[in-house]
Amino acid sequence: MSLRQRLLLDVALVLAFSLVVGALTSYWNSAKKIQTELHSAFVVGEQVLKDAVNALNGSPDPYRSLIGIIEQFNDGRHLKVSILDDSGQRVVQSHLEMPDDPAPEWFYKLFEVRSEATRVPVPPFIHGYSAFLIETDARNEIQEIWDDLGNSLFLIGIVGGLVCALIYWTVGRELKPLERLSRAMSVAAERDFTIRLDEKGPRDLRAVTRVFNHMTAQLEKAEASKTMLEVQLSMVQDEERAELARDLHDEIGPLLFSVGLDAAAVRTSIGDKSADISHRLDSIREAISLSQRRILQILGRLRTGTVEDLGLEAVVQGLVEFWTSRKPALTITTSIPEGGVNAELDPIIYRIVQESVSNAVRHGNTTSIDAVVSLDDEMVRVRVIDDGGGLKSRRAGHGLTGMRERVVSRRGTFSVGNRAEGKGTVVEAQFPKQDLQNNSQKTLRAGSVAS
Repeated sequence: MSLRQRLLLDVALVLAFSLVVGALTSYWNSAKKIQTELHSAFVVGEQVLKDAVNALNGSPDPYRSLIGIIEQFNDGRHLKVSILDDSGQRVVQSHLEMPDDPAPEWFYKLFEVRSEATRVPVPPFIHGYSAFLIETDARNEIQEIWDDLGNSLFLIGIVGGLVCALIYWTVGRELKPLERLSRAMSVAAERDFTIRLDEKGPRDLRAVTRVFNHMTAQLEKAEASKTMLEVQLSMVQDEERAELARDLHDEIGPLLFSVGLDAAAVRTSIGDKSADISHRLDSIREAISLSQRRILQILGRLRTGTVEDLGLEAVVQGLVEFWTSRKPALTITTSIPEGGVNAELDPIIYRIVQESVSNAVRHGNTTSIDAVVSLDDEMVRVRVIDDGGGLKSRRAGHGLTGMRERVVSRRGTFSVGNRAEGKGTVVEAQFPKQDLQNNSQKTLRAGSVAS
């Protein structure tokens, strides 16, 4: 249950409790009011009836006056008057005012009001009649309470509805930052730490938003540092592998070759003079040959497919063969300048193409990929397009972040997004050619000074 629903439920419970308390209080007061009203009407009606009976003594037609007294009490609200015969039976009685829409019977029974009644004797000279009976009737007074109750409930319903609507609207408006915070936390849970929220709304929610923004900023910095460390670690590993390969090739290789030549020379010089020495020399030469082959295998693992060894065009072609051999339905076309771009940029371009192709094949359900590296007077442009499903999340993974870091480190620009015409993804990187030329010239000058 949401906070808004809980608040509305709490308000509804409070209103219901208040309504019950109010109903009990109203019932108590109404019962007392009915009793008071009926007693007051009874006292007044009894006195009026006594005065009318006394007036019968001087009436020229007392029997007609009896009917006039009954008619005097017709359409009353609280009192009924009846004429009793000598046996005590009602002969004629007044009728009460009847409501147009009477209350339900259970509501009348709810108010157990004690009825008051008394008899007023008629003069002795009127034969056949013994007395007037006057008694109270609470139905019209109860009907009045029923009508008031209906109006009160209608008014309470309107007020309660307005209060609930006001609370619903106010709480919704005040808690809108919480909804935005919930969506933002869902985005952050997918490791997209670039999201920020506007610090607006109530003071308490502004404080929560401020803490969230600080947290995502710190997480973004940590993620960027982690990515940079991974890139640097990868570069260090590549450098160490290359240096180890050079040491094996340039130092261990010549030493083994020299030992092999010396063993061959000794073998030639002794000829067949000593079979044991010749056998041992052959074993040494065989061990040296085996060591050389083993070193070549190690060199192959250390420097397999590197841009520095094979060049940009060759390693990209090797990447194409790798994926098309595993996915025969996949078509990859490339356009790479002959000889690559330069030693500084070729590894970065290869990483962009490699990561883009890998993402397209693994995540995009693609059938066609086009990788183009172009040069003009101002820029070096890399563009990889596929026809897969496109990007499904705003979150940048480690691969995209690594590509962006490599491009930015060379003063380039990097972008990735869905194709404008619909299906597929476009990865683009651009490098200022002037900066690359300047860097190349610095490298050449450094090499000349070293020489």
